[in-house]
Amino acid sequence: MQNFIENTLKNAFPDAEIHVVDTTGGGDHFDVDITTAAFAGRSVLQQHRLVYAALGEKVGYEIHALALNTHIPG
Repeated sequence: MQNFIENTLKNAFPDAEIHVVDTTGGGDHFDVDITTAAFAGRSVLQQHRLVYAALGEKVGYEIHALALNTHIPG
């Protein structure tokens, strides 16, 4: 699932710097740190919604917990 998250977010945000950590080792709880210009001019809530939209319906099912840290470059 970690590779799925990394690959999916990289496809959605090609310029992004992405770090994904499986926090429990069980493959369903993750910390994601993502920096992309796509977040510029958006609120934190809007940034998180973009990430959730990219990951789709796996959030809440295969991905039980997702802690997001979103950043704008620079």
